[in-house]
Amino acid sequence: MNNYHNLRAFADIHLTNLHQNLHNIKVLHPHKKVIVMLKANAYGHGAIEIAHALDGLCDYFGVASIEEGIELRDYGINTKIIIFSGFFCQQMTQKLINHSLIPIIHSTYQYELLVPYFKRCNAEIWLKVNTGMNRLGLNYNEFNDLYNKAQFYQKPLNALTHLAESENKDQSFTQLQLTRFYQLIQDKQLVNISAFNSAASLLNANIDKTNTIRIGLALYGACAQDAKDLGCTLHSVMSLHSHVIAIQPIKKGESVGYNRRYIAEEDTYIAIASIGYGDGYPQSTPNGTTVLINDIPYPTAGKVSMDLMAIEIGANHDIKIGDVVTLFGVPKLTVDQIAKQIGTSSYAILTAINPRVTRFYLD
Repeated sequence: MNNYHNLRAFADIHLTNLHQNLHNIKVLHPHKKVIVMLKANAYGHGAIEIAHALDGLCDYFGVASIEEGIELRDYGINTKIIIFSGFFCQQMTQKLINHSLIPIIHSTYQYELLVPYFKRCNAEIWLKVNTGMNRLGLNYNEFNDLYNKAQFYQKPLNALTHLAESENKDQSFTQLQLTRFYQLIQDKQLVNISAFNSAASLLNANIDKTNTIRIGLALYGACAQDAKDLGCTLHSVMSLHSHVIAIQPIKKGESVGYNRRYIAEEDTYIAIASIGYGDGYPQSTPNGTTVLINDIPYPTAGKVSMDLMAIEIGANHDIKIGDVVTLFGVPKLTVDQIAKQIGTSSYAILTAINPRVTRFYLD
């Protein structure tokens, strides 16, 4: 971590770790194509910067919306970009064409809107199958119908599905979804086939019968399952930091913060860090959630405010104004650990860190 930061809150984005994570995942899945997910501002890491760091190192970038895809194109990104959701009207078709974006087709309605797109020389047709997620996707009859219709355009045909609980230790429903998917596509002529997301790619590499994996959370060094179960090592890409801006003595029985959620059990000191839910750190953080000051763990105290956070540092401490507070993203305190303490997911924490937090991109 650089020692020259003088901002109230900042995040270091470690590009070396980003590249190492991608390499480790590729080693686990040799000869497979890779879709790198950049939706939601690259899970809070900065879509433009992450895309530039990985442009040409994967087969596709994946985003949620046409707007996210256009932003990448406007900043000179050349890698193929797939739009995973958000396509629902004719005006969007022209945007897809103008910016060389690839839509995922999850309904017959979409397919009919995309006839002008199919006539492009470099069009790709991706059909999404609903195998149990029951969110977006074609049923089996719809898939077969559109697969047959798409033959007319003589374009690359691809298929994918989305797994509902691939991070669970009980893999029975994941296996059911995969069986459904494999049975449906087994007699089809498809160029790219994708079912595995981050969790499935890390837990079940040996059973993947597809040729394309989709990597999101794992790329950024987080995971939704125990690290010991993973097929490769991951390194945190984002580390989130703030500073101590005040130290307050608190007497036994006194309270801290809104709603007096923290009551001191003895005479102590409270350090105030200049970060809060206005920066994206969860307001729901309970008392006792871990932060690091000078690499030493301390518990939070009271409700997280919009711009500030209180930390109990004890009566005997060696903390001073200006010391760096680390919220997560180092080996001693990962975002996965913080998510468990707060009772949320790593996805929710990372994507919530907003533009008010300055990002520094480190090689």
